[in-house]
Amino acid sequence: MTKKAFCLAAVLMFAGTVQAQEEVFQRGIEFGVGARALGMGGAYIGVSDDYSAAYWNPAALTQIRRIEGFATLSHTQRKDDITFGTYGAPDEASFTRFNSFGLAYPIPTYRGSLVLSLGYHRVRPYDSNFSFSWFNGTPGDSLSQRWSELEEGSLNNWTFALGSEVAPNISVGLALNAWSGQNDYQFSFVEQDELDIYTFREFRHDDNVLSEYSGWNFKLAAMYHPSSLLRLGVTLGTPATFKVKDGWQVSEETTSEIDNGGLETDRYNDEGEFTYKIRSPFSLAAGGAVNFANLLISGSAELNDWSQIRYTTEPPIDGLSRSEANDELARNYRETVRLRLGAEFTIPLIDLQVRAGAFRDPSPLAGLPKDADREFYTAGLGIFLDKQVRLDLAVVTGEWREYKDPIKDFGDGNGNDIDVIQTSEKIRLNQAYVSLAFRF
Repeated sequence: MTKKAFCLAAVLMFAGTVQAQEEVFQRGIEFGVGARALGMGGAYIGVSDDYSAAYWNPAALTQIRRIEGFATLSHTQRKDDITFGTYGAPDEASFTRFNSFGLAYPIPTYRGSLVLSLGYHRVRPYDSNFSFSWFNGTPGDSLSQRWSELEEGSLNNWTFALGSEVAPNISVGLALNAWSGQNDYQFSFVEQDELDIYTFREFRHDDNVLSEYSGWNFKLAAMYHPSSLLRLGVTLGTPATFKVKDGWQVSEETTSEIDNGGLETDRYNDEGEFTYKIRSPFSLAAGGAVNFANLLISGSAELNDWSQIRYTTEPPIDGLSRSEANDELARNYRETVRLRLGAEFTIPLIDLQVRAGAFRDPSPLAGLPKDADREFYTAGLGIFLDKQVRLDLAVVTGEWREYKDPIKDFGDGNGNDIDVIQTSEKIRLNQAYVSLAFRF
């Protein structure tokens, strides 16, 4: 493989990450809201007795009897081990963000309960990293090469929710989610002729895609608690149609020697913008919680048929019509069930709560190996600082693999085909959450 062919193949290989941004719902991972819930693996649909019910199960807001303020801070450490053929390289990054804040307000009623809430949630963080460099000693190359990829941003919502007790043991709820967010994707590839073999000295390719999102949807909810020991909940999220505006920039710069011994730089720049709309499927979730002898056990399941994702306008894929692009979505995505389990034990006398849980989020892409499914384990503590203030801590840890498609039948311009080796990334994610809830 020639130097130029290897360079172009490498750039195209990682360009798949840019294209993947078309599916706004598949970027990042939706963990949830609140350190207490996350310490229990997010198995919170049947619990939800604090402000975070606005996210998990709005019907459960009726359990709040006093005005409650709520805020969460998160810290993420992400390690990425990439495998490129037989070559591997690690990369690490960390991010600290506000996860959520909000207010729940009980309305005085003659009978039953009515609670309103308003808050902000960083639902799906996009923060990710990837970087490695090596010396390519392949005959005909002998070049130093470096790849780097950085993604920052999130999909967020402002949620106005209400819960109402319509019978002594039955509550219903509704949440209006106003979605917004952005994803700033940056990719760079650099190679240098460190051994001074070629007239070429350095080549650099940069891609940047800034995606901005907006949309809205509803979440309908119900909770049934036949006794103080058992609570059951169900939610239905309606499809959200997102308006996505992609602004992209591509630049290349080549520095070469010229006859008089000096250097010459060639530059290429291009940019553009494209706006389209894409719709999510329905989301159906159910869960329950059992509480006995200071031990709370909960579980939930969430069904999403990602094969029902649809472009509602012309797609951002050159050469594909809307029907062709939607056909590809239907074939490449699948139905998934997110499973969550959790437990909380309250230590008597000191009111310290100890939590643990697990969370399994299958990959929505069809045909991938099992290790592409994301699995997490969680733990947490709840500390009552006084009767009005509770501090919750949670840690989440997990790992999975992400696979990038190889480039096949790529020509080097001289009639030779090039097969680029498939890459995979082993992602290890550790997160810490701190929530403060205060009632007055």
